[in-house]
Amino acid sequence: MTTTGPWHLQGSDGHPYSGQEARQLLRHRWDWANQETRFENDAGRLLAVVTNGERATVVLLDGEDGPGEHLADPRAEGSSGGYLLSNGQVDSYADRDTVAFDVAGHAVAHMIEHGIWPAEVTVEGGSPPSRRERQ
Repeated sequence: MTTTGPWHLQGSDGHPYSGQEARQLLRHRWDWANQETRFENDAGRLLAVVTNGERATVVLLDGEDGPGEHLADPRAEGSSGGYLLSNGQVDSYADRDTVAFDVAGHAVAHMIEHGIWPAEVTVEGGSPPSRRERQ
């Protein structure tokens, strides 16, 4: 098992989240119209999730500007929009570079609990390319 230390909301030294709590938080934040959630740990890793309610981008970075990876769905086709970032920007992503919202929650919980992605997800290097939507 790989350990990465406790994860908390980015910019907060507050509550360390368990995997299940993080999964529930993603659902609650969507319910509260907050589509972007960022966790960090003491090792400097960042775990960012942005959702449109159906699909989510899930990105893991080794530090703010470090190399990263994202979850992918190689069988998905098309693209989806409505990914509202905390800075007000709304993005679109190829569905291939996103996963179903429930898969995202499961993967985030597993990463927080075990420090690795679950075996059943596909991981690709880098952050997914986004396209800013017209507002």
